[in-house]
Amino acid sequence: EDIHRKFLTEFKLSQDKDKVARIKRIGAKVSQVSDRQDYQYHFFLVEKDKLNAFTTPGGNVYFFTGLLDKLRSDDQVAAVLAHEVGHCAARHTVKKFQAALSYSLIGSVLFDTMKMEGEVKHIAALGTDVLMNLVFSAYSRQDELQADRLGLKYLDLAGYDLKAMIETFEILKKESKGSEPPLLLRSHPYLDDRIQAVKKEIERMKPT
Repeated sequence: EDIHRKFLTEFKLSQDKDKVARIKRIGAKVSQVSDRQDYQYHFFLVEKDKLNAFTTPGGNVYFFTGLLDKLRSDDQVAAVLAHEVGHCAARHTVKKFQAALSYSLIGSVLFDTMKMEGEVKHIAALGTDVLMNLVFSAYSRQDELQADRLGLKYLDLAGYDLKAMIETFEILKKESKGSEPPLLLRSHPYLDDRIQAVKKEIERMKPT
């Protein structure tokens, strides 16, 4: 709830009733088949021209209008939402929050114990932050691949086209600008790798 309140101070929710209703309708259909039914899912459409969607602890899923406007079908929208519900079901956001909290507490204790002051403390914090960002990135890449697999499972159970996830990745790839950074510095796997992994998972689920 605190995260949601903070989010609303920085971003504006869409007032387009038809688009909001569409996101909630598709989200409800996908979340009803999630492995986690111990809390309610809430779906929000954010008024921002950016290709993004994400979830926070507790089942809140945020979908940006910039991404919605690029998707051509309900199946593609469902692919994004199913992926985000997959993050919820696997507790990825909670685990990352716990890891970040533990890291902050440990760092605070270490810095206070060593009594580092001023610039020395600042440099030490920057160094450990860079290291932890790399650790969290590697952890996140595995989360993304698992969320893709769970997303396919939920798409299938909800009656949507599994190939819509591939179509969505291809749209994101087409819209990507500039060269991609090294995999080590990315929080998401390369789209080509995700497309290949999804194709293999679909073949496993629906062998031809």
